[in-house]
Amino acid sequence: MNKLTIYSAGSFRYALLELTRAFKQCHEVEIECILGPAGLLKTRIIQGALADLFISANSENVSALGRRVFQQQVLTYNQLMLTTKNKPEFQRDTLELLFDDQYRLATSTPVCDPCGDYAWQLFDLIEKDYPEQGKRLKSKALKLVGGTENQVVIPPGEMASHYLLKNDYADMMLGYAHYQTRLENLGMLCHALPSEYDICAEYVLAMLNDAALTQRFYQFLLSEHAQDIIRKNGFKND
Repeated sequence: MNKLTIYSAGSFRYALLELTRAFKQCHEVEIECILGPAGLLKTRIIQGALADLFISANSENVSALGRRVFQQQVLTYNQLMLTTKNKPEFQRDTLELLFDDQYRLATSTPVCDPCGDYAWQLFDLIEKDYPEQGKRLKSKALKLVGGTENQVVIPPGEMASHYLLKNDYADMMLGYAHYQTRLENLGMLCHALPSEYDICAEYVLAMLNDAALTQRFYQFLLSEHAQDIIRKNGFKND
């Protein structure tokens, strides 16, 4: 049986599971999905790991692969969101919550994981309007996931923000907004960021060889059917 190996940002896992199921309905193929922080996956590919396609939550990791990339295309978009415990004291303005030092803020790890990079971009924007606050946020942020050191191990199938808050590693977490419905169904509070601090997360699909099966799956992901599946999982068209 033919086989595809896909290295993908962990935040895309729910959509990718549905997409691979849909593709296998029309093609006899085994698909292996390697999920994790896109920065770390990029490093593995550079070091020689074999992958047919790579899905990164930013374009920088794809660009770093250089000539290994045969084709690339923006696949979808996401944005940041603040998730908190579901308690009355968290029913407040998003920036007020971020600025309140009594609350422990979790983030992913910059460089290793695009979600951490986007959080740091947000802090830089905040710093321009609220001097010292962006620096304070970087200083107090607990980089609990997405890196290589002092990380909390998130059990398979769990969302990081839900697991970290449920188990009291933090009081709130900056993560991706496409998880909102799933998190609210689990009893979490989700807080949108003000529009002026809306960070656009660009997911990029890269084809790492020109095999016929790789090309078919690449084109499938860009099809309207696949895009419908992606949108149903909370991602955006722009």
